[in-house]
Amino acid sequence: MVAVERKARLSVPPVPLHLLRTIAVRRIATYKAIVVIVSISTALAVAASFTVTAMTETMIGRMESRVVEGGGGRELGAEMVRRATRAAFLPWHVVSLAAAVVALSGIACVLSVNFVGRKKSLGILKTLGGTTRDLTRLLALEAAFMAAFGLPLGLLGGSAITGFYLGSQALSPWCFVVSIVFGVLSLASGVYLPVRLVRNASCAQLLLNRPVYAFSNPSCAQCGLCGGF
Repeated sequence: MVAVERKARLSVPPVPLHLLRTIAVRRIATYKAIVVIVSISTALAVAASFTVTAMTETMIGRMESRVVEGGGGRELGAEMVRRATRAAFLPWHVVSLAAAVVALSGIACVLSVNFVGRKKSLGILKTLGGTTRDLTRLLALEAAFMAAFGLPLGLLGGSAITGFYLGSQALSPWCFVVSIVFGVLSLASGVYLPVRLVRNASCAQLLLNRPVYAFSNPSCAQCGLCGGF
């Protein structure tokens, strides 16, 4: 117990980023099915948000030009057009938000099941000197690599759907910003549960394949294998 307390007072240097990156890349290369599911879920959220935002902004631009050409008041007419168009597309924005919720739910389920299957390897990494922060960085890196596939796929899908309905009309940069933010938030929300499990798990739970819960776990300091880092 004294040795554990003494170890807990030491400053543990973080695992080098290049090593975490190597582990994340090899993990992704091994479990391609997880990458496919997470990428498709992220692409779904991005494509839905991109399509709805593009359709809304395009219709606002078209209606504003018609109001100006018709001789209506520019400021008053443009404001009325924006409100009416956004109100008309509000159900589709709800659908887009629902798609993001479905995406983050799928990501959370897949990554949580993946965490259950890799508890022992995470426990070994932790007992060898990896801290809870290192494991969190590892999961974040894996999610970032998966987003590298899902975000472009969603942008391409949203652009294809929008181009089918709107033709070759120029799109607002706002469509790309909103859709990327939706995709990143969906991915981050989906990764939250696995990260929570990793942060709460002790070495004994990981190595002995014991159940890990998001709340009410025994503290890592009670385990005594890694000193409570």
